Amino acid sequence: MYYQWDALLLESTVYVAILAWFDNGPADSIALFGIVSLLLRVVFMNGATKLLSKCPTWWNLTALNYHFESQPLPTPFAWYAHYFPQFFKQLATLQMNFIEILLPPLFLIPLIHVRYFVFFCQVLLTTLTLFTGNNGFFNYNILVLMVSLLQTPRVPIGASFLAAIVFAKIGFEVVYRLPYKILFEDDRLPSFALTLTHESFRKFMIYYIDVIVATMAIIFTIVNCYSMLKVGSSQNGRMKKWVHLAFVLCSVLFLGVYGNIPLLRMDEKLAQRTYEPPVVMTMYKTVNSWSVANSYGSYRQMTGTHGRPEIVIEGSHHIEGPWREIEFTSKPGKVSKRPRFISPHHPRLDMQMYYAAEGTYQQNPFFLSLVYHLMQNTTEVVNLIEDYPFKNRSEPMRFARAKLYMYHFTDIGDKNWWTRSFQEEYMPTFNKGNDALLNYLTEHKIINKRKSEFVNGPLGKYLKQCHRLTAGIDEIALISTMVVLVFFRKMYSYFFSAHRRNE
Repeated sequence: MYYQWDALLLESTVYVAILAWFDNGPADSIALFGIVSLLLRVVFMNGATKLLSKCPTWWNLTALNYHFESQPLPTPFAWYAHYFPQFFKQLATLQMNFIEILLPPLFLIPLIHVRYFVFFCQVLLTTLTLFTGNNGFFNYNILVLMVSLLQTPRVPIGASFLAAIVFAKIGFEVVYRLPYKILFEDDRLPSFALTLTHESFRKFMIYYIDVIVATMAIIFTIVNCYSMLKVGSSQNGRMKKWVHLAFVLCSVLFLGVYGNIPLLRMDEKLAQRTYEPPVVMTMYKTVNSWSVANSYGSYRQMTGTHGRPEIVIEGSHHIEGPWREIEFTSKPGKVSKRPRFISPHHPRLDMQMYYAAEGTYQQNPFFLSLVYHLMQNTTEVVNLIEDYPFKNRSEPMRFARAKLYMYHFTDIGDKNWWTRSFQEEYMPTFNKGNDALLNYLTEHKIINKRKSEFVNGPLGKYLKQCHRLTAGIDEIALISTMVVLVFFRKMYSYFFSAHRRNE
């Protein structure tokens, strides 16, 4: 249950910790450069991997015809976006490619007008993605990293002129150089098509990535020299500033070197052209296991071209029935259930159910564990379910089965949100004491009959009690309340300290 937003959170935490470790000083410019380079890698890889994957839907600009419906956890806005005109969805795909592939290198240009332009472009794309899909805290993490673009070094001479040149170049590329064409048909809105081939795009990527990495190295060198000059010209606390500079320089350099390896190896042929010494790759594997040098790229292959498969678990007190469906909190179930907007909350069980539907129950040990604990009426598991119809212990869930359905968004005007059609049996009927089920879970060490040697201390018991108290609270309401409380606490501290200074 490990996702790329978990990796991004860990990696970005390391970069931000380097910035926040010491007091403000000249070395902060190096730390900010590290955050900008991380943002560049995440955004660029997220866009480039879509086209490098050879997925036909990304190449013929029809990916958004399926994405809003087939993504893991759609929002209500995704239903409306699904029915946007084909022209608009193709245009949105082109803009996404432009923003994610061509604009990220502009993050490195220290011109305030250019930085503001790419900042607002990225914020627009990320915000639209946030509202049309529940991707956990991934989009929020990206938005926080984008704040680093607003801290721009001031170029004393010719900044506006240089920015005008950059914007003129961008406009020229969009109008005359981008590889797309507009197709006009009678009595229809125009459509778009890409004019480049996969091989030409890969050749462009080889050149483009080399330019990006070389530019990052040059800018990094300039920022280091600038920071050293600032430290050398300072009068107070020079030794402390040199220690701060050395720590930040070594940390960002180390992370940058190994963080760029996934960028150079996004594709098999791209990886073949680069040579990394064995000692470097051995160290990279260690760093990668710490999740501080990660590869990024979501929705590389559009799998939901025929709809979205969903598992529906059914339970019963008797083998003859009646069978009652187990309703989850966020994933589609009943056709009348409205998709929820739950971001930044990340319901991992619902997300895992989405990926389990693409395989079999034998390939997903967690699924059999879930069924076992539902039949055991385990409190911690039942609390993850929205509607568990067997809470009455006089009529427990003794039998369980699972069916696979194919879901689609309903047409405009339908009172329901989904339509579904039965595909096949996903899991046969199991009874509560099924020996095969128990043996399978025991062999995979999912259940252990021996008493655990681990004993919760006071902190563990306190956290467990907090979990029980908040189990029935809406996730968004809980997160929003905490954010508001922290905001007012910060504002109170700010105004209180300002009042004391005025006195």
